[in-house]
Amino acid sequence: MEEKFGKLLQRLEREEIDIVDKLSHIIAFIRPSDPREIGTTLEAMDRIVNFFQKKDPIAVEISDAINQLLIDSKVSTNITTLGILSRSGFRHEISERFYNKFLPTPPKRGDFGYIFARLFHKRDDCEWVNAIEDEAWIAFFASILSSETYQEETKDHLFSELLYAAEILSIWIASEEFDDNFIRLDKTLLNRDSAFIALQRDINDFVHNVQEEHIDLAAMELDLRHIHVLMEQCREQVALLKKKSINRGISIDLTYELERLGQVVQRLEEILKLIKKFDTPESYLVLIKLFKASVKKNVTKNSLYEIFQQSIRVVAKSVTNNTSEHGEHYITENLQQYIKMLFSASGAGVIIAVMALLKITILQAGFTEGVGTIWSSLNYGLGFVLIHLLGFTIATKQPAMTASTFAKAIEKGEKSRANQKKLVELIIQVNRSQFAAVVGNVAFALLVAFGIAYMVIHRGGTILSPEETAYYLQGLEPYPALLYAAIAGIWLFCAGLIAGYFDNRANLLELRERYFHHPLLKKLLKEEKRKRLACYLHEHHGAMAGNFFFGVLLGVTPYLGYLFDLPLDIRHVAFSTAYLGYSSMHIDISLGEFLLLLGFVLLIGLVNLSVSFVLALRVSLLSRDSYFGNLFSFVKLFAKEARKRPLELFFPPRPTAEEKDEKEETK
Repeated sequence: MEEKFGKLLQRLEREEIDIVDKLSHIIAFIRPSDPREIGTTLEAMDRIVNFFQKKDPIAVEISDAINQLLIDSKVSTNITTLGILSRSGFRHEISERFYNKFLPTPPKRGDFGYIFARLFHKRDDCEWVNAIEDEAWIAFFASILSSETYQEETKDHLFSELLYAAEILSIWIASEEFDDNFIRLDKTLLNRDSAFIALQRDINDFVHNVQEEHIDLAAMELDLRHIHVLMEQCREQVALLKKKSINRGISIDLTYELERLGQVVQRLEEILKLIKKFDTPESYLVLIKLFKASVKKNVTKNSLYEIFQQSIRVVAKSVTNNTSEHGEHYITENLQQYIKMLFSASGAGVIIAVMALLKITILQAGFTEGVGTIWSSLNYGLGFVLIHLLGFTIATKQPAMTASTFAKAIEKGEKSRANQKKLVELIIQVNRSQFAAVVGNVAFALLVAFGIAYMVIHRGGTILSPEETAYYLQGLEPYPALLYAAIAGIWLFCAGLIAGYFDNRANLLELRERYFHHPLLKKLLKEEKRKRLACYLHEHHGAMAGNFFFGVLLGVTPYLGYLFDLPLDIRHVAFSTAYLGYSSMHIDISLGEFLLLLGFVLLIGLVNLSVSFVLALRVSLLSRDSYFGNLFSFVKLFAKEARKRPLELFFPPRPTAEEKDEKEETK
């Protein structure tokens, strides 16, 4: 350490290097070789603190230069923009980062961001900087900024910059008063001055009084209290806009604007805290928080991956609102709902058996690959839409819908971690619902396939040739069937996102009103029937689109494999069950072989459900800035609950005495 510190002093004594270079040498001195081991860093920081406290001539010179650097820097610009989404949107942000990644911007005098780029340029800097306690950083910066010559001037400059930043942020918030997206959600913004405008006026008056009339900050307590009231009203207005967007449609642009507005309000609140408690221990803690965030932001400022993650989060929020509403219908909590799910899935099994027969017929027709793909896609897509219109349930459609319900219902715990106890309870409910749906789909798809095949064979015909029978049975073997089942699971996940997107579009475009006032429908239908039709098409717009496009994705996948000479295909549990039913009627198969193949089919279903659910849950948690938490602790908790009540994993729980009494009272 002594030798290293001696070399640092030699570098700091050199007059030809500027203050930013000297600061860079100081940061390099305290930077650990391993970001996870900060012991040497704390020791090095103590050496720096002692060096500046002893008022060595070199230390005094450096401290004066650092203060002068702060005075010349436009701190307010960085405070207002740090970590805030760009006003220009994602496209501009991506192009800007891409350009700066390969041809960085030149240094600008007074650019605080450039100083950070020089000091904290390594990718793991944010790791060790955030690992150090706030108090250690406060002592470190207090020592190197302890210039007797410029200290008061530096404080005045920083306070002035905070006031300016608060004023700029309040103007940004006020500018949202006449945003078209916000007015569509809340037309009262046009009728009165919103909290956004009132906040800007109060902050402008506050800044004017402090700067021009030199009123003591303590005397402004009442004004700050009123500002805090307006801040709370702004947060409530943002929350109201988000709530209304669920029912009135939320586009990606609107989600982006709401996210940015929420960030600006939060940043203004932090700056007001700094102003109110300026030059106190509390304000130092807030400044260190901003410093740590600055280091992290500097590391990722040109990261294309970060902006991609950010965009995914915004897109996820814009498409998971409606799926969370529909997902509640796929979770059973009592015997009545369980039986309803079973019958609903049974109806879907009947139709899927017919769809499987049509798919076999299409393949036997000898169409070209392209034409056959079109017919297969229509068979899948229109068949799934018909299942939805009849009110039936496909088991594998559940995960993509219920996962967003999970993320909506899960309370975020410590450090945005999901509440795993609540997650386990929901998974038990969904597993029970999935079991009922799979049993309904599989049992009736199998029985109907048996019945159709039996009638055809009984009349002297056949549905499948020996080669086709062998092909379909071989297609049930785990490899590569489970791989193809995973592809189907991905498409199931995509179908859930598509459904959410089109539900949002329905609200955004006000499809109910468009259908109701459509000139052609006015001529064909009376008002009451037209109203019912408009409501039905509006409410089921996303579900029908999701089901249709899911079918198209299933139909197109084998064609993509054909085009690119890749082993691409799909395996879906209900269709695989139907193919098993048709095939097993054409050969002499033992009970053991049949049960083995049925087990393979159930494995396909497990992969379908697992892949789609995991992907949907991940996106839903991402959209709510939460994360799953420790997998081992979740498995342990789930195993404990499963041992305690194993039957509830597959069958509804018995009603409690209170529930029985409630049921009797309702009768």
